[in-house]
Amino acid sequence: MSDHGSNDLSQEVLKISDVFSSLGERLLGAARQLHSPGAPPPEGLIEELGQARREFVGLRDRTKERAEALQIALPAAETLDTIQGLTAVLDLVVESEIRQVKSEESRRRAVSILDRVLTLTHSGDHEFAPLRDCQDQARTLRDAISGGSWSDLPPETERLAEGEHPFANLLALVEDRDVLHDDLWASLHDTIGTTFGKSLAAAAARSKLVLAS
Repeated sequence: MSDHGSNDLSQEVLKISDVFSSLGERLLGAARQLHSPGAPPPEGLIEELGQARREFVGLRDRTKERAEALQIALPAAETLDTIQGLTAVLDLVVESEIRQVKSEESRRRAVSILDRVLTLTHSGDHEFAPLRDCQDQARTLRDAISGGSWSDLPPETERLAEGEHPFANLLALVEDRDVLHDDLWASLHDTIGTTFGKSLAAAAARSKLVLAS
């Protein structure tokens, strides 16, 4: 991630906007003096204009870098050559940063669930084939989620993060089976049986599956 977040960049835009406003007023005064009585612009003002332009170009480039890092489609180049244009892009950056934070949190929670699935063992058969098949699927999905771009995670990610995926259902049946009400127990059991097979559902229901400590 870029070191230049939207908050820092927004503060820079406000600062340079104030600089431009001040320079604009002074330029108007210098233009009047240039017209009559014909006095040249102050040398210091010309230097400040050059410095302000360099600062703006640097800010523009940092804003572009941040937007590109978030995979935001940039407007035409000339649009970014104005304060208004930069502000509009920064609004998009803020929205994308919010989505990124939410996406990364979903990724973290989804991977955590899959990691726990991968620690499951069968108390009586360490080579229990239905569990191995289930864990192979979990491992494949984990690799896809952990290695994917935050903006294009597998659709299962959100369901996992919300505890609404069959893998999450499996963990719930293993960990919470003694406190689940009958309807929820039956629903989880059916989902696991449909997704991973009746043998795995039965093993989970009969306390044969345990999480490694």
